[in-house]
Amino acid sequence: MAEATLVEELAFVMEQQQKDEATVLAQAIRAGIRALYRDALIEAYLIGRISRQEVLKRLGSEVLEEIEYQRDALKRDVAWGLGDA
Repeated sequence: MAEATLVEELAFVMEQQQKDEATVLAQAIRAGIRALYRDALIEAYLIGRISRQEVLKRLGSEVLEEIEYQRDALKRDVAWGLGDA
């Protein structure tokens, strides 16, 4: 399946949502900033720059639990791969 260009994707979203280009681009920027913010919070938590409580406050318990589950699973996988488990 061929991948659509950004212009094609933008045009499709505009058509489907019946919104003008500026509105769709504003939505895209908001969504992108939210995603980048979330990723930055997660990274900061995982490297110890912000506390668990701060992540809990900003992202909620479900997201925090998922982050910690994935971190712990990765640690177990690495330990298993190194023969330490």
